[in-house]
Amino acid sequence: MTPEPQGLEALFVGHLGWIERVAGTVCRRHGSSREDAEDFLSWAKLRLIEDDYAVLRKFRGESSLTTYLTVVIAMLFRDYRIHRWGRWRPSAAARRRGGLAVRLETLVYRDQLRLEQAGEALRTAGETDLRDRDLARLLSELPARGPARPMPVGPDPLADAPAADRADDLVVAEEVEAGRRAIAGVLERLSAEDRLMLRMRFWEGMSVAEIARGLGLPQKPLYRRMERALANLRGLLEEAGVSRDRARATLEE
Repeated sequence: MTPEPQGLEALFVGHLGWIERVAGTVCRRHGSSREDAEDFLSWAKLRLIEDDYAVLRKFRGESSLTTYLTVVIAMLFRDYRIHRWGRWRPSAAARRRGGLAVRLETLVYRDQLRLEQAGEALRTAGETDLRDRDLARLLSELPARGPARPMPVGPDPLADAPAADRADDLVVAEEVEAGRRAIAGVLERLSAEDRLMLRMRFWEGMSVAEIARGLGLPQKPLYRRMERALANLRGLLEEAGVSRDRARATLEE
């Protein structure tokens, strides 16, 4: 039974400290300045309390409330970045060269990974077996792009915040990392192309039309294939005992 608004308000206030710590952890992970982190926290709190705490009313007890809030705040941060700086879109050149080029461009230019880090991430995910030299050649064929958000300026990034919250940061990080490990095992049971499609859809926020262009596949049959891949993924997640909240945490990170 959904609590009354007064009960939801008490729930929000009672978990406010956790909400602030999770928001701080997410901002630190993404290199936000203190000013941006404070702006995000204010924005996220408004999203949590609007419409009589609609977000809290959606909690169905599939996980702990703290895990649910961790998922919600991670998704809110993605929405906040889109709200502030717009959604990242792969370049036309990357889409023409296919899914690997799209992923490489995203890791290097959006996520600001070094080439060797991006290469390791791609090989670990089973998306390529190319060496860094070959990936560098592919990257050189793509247009250079700036980051999807302003880089922190000045000596006051959140990484220099007091160490009092570090234990809580570890709790948050461990919850998300546990989700990653669980989902990674499930994703390995899908075909390589289905894994890539799901990553492009959820990690990169690409439409089905964009995925079809990026992979050089006809668009119309791809809708049905995406539905089958998602249904397969849901079944495997249930079989592995992975909650919907934990799955969403991993897909949205």
